[in-house]
Amino acid sequence: MAKQSRITKKTGNVEGGVMIQNITVRPVVRQSQDIQKWRSSLKAAEGIVPNRVMLYDMYADILLDGTLRSVVSKRINGVTKTQLIGMDSNGKEVEAMTKLASRSQFRHLRKEARKHLFWGGSVLELGRKGDDITVWSAPRKNVRFDIGRITFEQSGWEGYDYREPPYSNYVFECGDRDDLGLLLSAAQYVIYKRGGFGDWAQFAEVFGMPFREARYDGYNEQVRKQLETALNEAGSASYAILPKDAEFKLHETRNASGNGNLYDQLRKACNEEICINILGQTETTTSSASSGYAQSKTHADVEESILEDDRQDELAILNEKVLPILINLGFPFDGCSFAYKMQQEKLSKKEKADIAIKLKKDAKLPIGDDYFYEEFGIPKPDDYDAQKKAMEESSNPFAPDNSEPDDEEDGEEAPPRKTPTKAKKEGRKGKLSFWDRMRLKLADFFDLAPAEY
Repeated sequence: MAKQSRITKKTGNVEGGVMIQNITVRPVVRQSQDIQKWRSSLKAAEGIVPNRVMLYDMYADILLDGTLRSVVSKRINGVTKTQLIGMDSNGKEVEAMTKLASRSQFRHLRKEARKHLFWGGSVLELGRKGDDITVWSAPRKNVRFDIGRITFEQSGWEGYDYREPPYSNYVFECGDRDDLGLLLSAAQYVIYKRGGFGDWAQFAEVFGMPFREARYDGYNEQVRKQLETALNEAGSASYAILPKDAEFKLHETRNASGNGNLYDQLRKACNEEICINILGQTETTTSSASSGYAQSKTHADVEESILEDDRQDELAILNEKVLPILINLGFPFDGCSFAYKMQQEKLSKKEKADIAIKLKKDAKLPIGDDYFYEEFGIPKPDDYDAQKKAMEESSNPFAPDNSEPDDEEDGEEAPPRKTPTKAKKEGRKGKLSFWDRMRLKLADFFDLAPAEY
């Protein structure tokens, strides 16, 4: 039986806050998981008297999966990496709020609040310590989201009604009351993948090591025992000890699992489902054989739309739930609000080159050549002026053509001009201007990397 640990939770100098104390926190019950346990935990969490203890123990266990932990962190960091600032009613920045939002405790608050997407809910108590805040996240196994209570025991009824005063002045909740989180649907794929890895390991043990066969005289029991001892001590590879007259055959599988590909396909399928469940797509975390720039761009747009919705959800929580608590704690933020700092759009070097060349060529915007050398790290030649002059002269479309005489001046009717041949047309088409050639060189230099690596 898991050993309980009774803690007295302290949040520092609350300066008027309510301290929730004496919560019995029990450790996570680690055990092998299967689909039957997953369904039983789900039924318990959805029962008439909901109990999420078994489900949350399973959530803590499946988060040991590397792929799941990675995509969960990716979605949380996609929101918390955006810098927060404080704004007053006139739209001016409040430096005290901006400074508070950059502190480690406030970043911890943001990360814990975002976890409600995966666990189904988060309950946090805020306190004050000087100019900083303290954050305490209530153990979810002790939270009864259906009735709004933090219980003394994880399976008990008595506790603190955090939705009622005075606790509601310093405690806030994230998530819907009936939501069980994204980890619910991700759990089944982690369980399937674990089972597949176990079978894969057994397959490697059986077929990845050489099989040993020993023969002995069927009437010599002493020799058989000696062979058994020798083979047993020689390693863990499989072996068989047979009489000389016995027949032995090893039947290998001839299907898709003959080389282990079936187990690898199962692993990849489970990882893809986990990524789709958490991020809405797969191409921003893995690369497939059919992936390309257009497909990756589409998947990135899907992820960005999900993260944008998460950002709006975070701002709503901060301004509607966190900010009133900060004011209750004595911070002078009345009439203020949190907002995201405007971020400049990140462009690739190829996109920057295309924009600059179009502005200079089409819009006739003066842009110095030094911009291209400095922005794209291209070494400037020592004889730059001479090369530039030669290129401009060769690409001048208005240069006089004296190769043909002017027949009209002699009073003779000029003969009709012949239609240029296809070769001449292609030759003229191939004469590109200086900026066209520069654009092609930059496009080749900063071309996209292959999707697979």
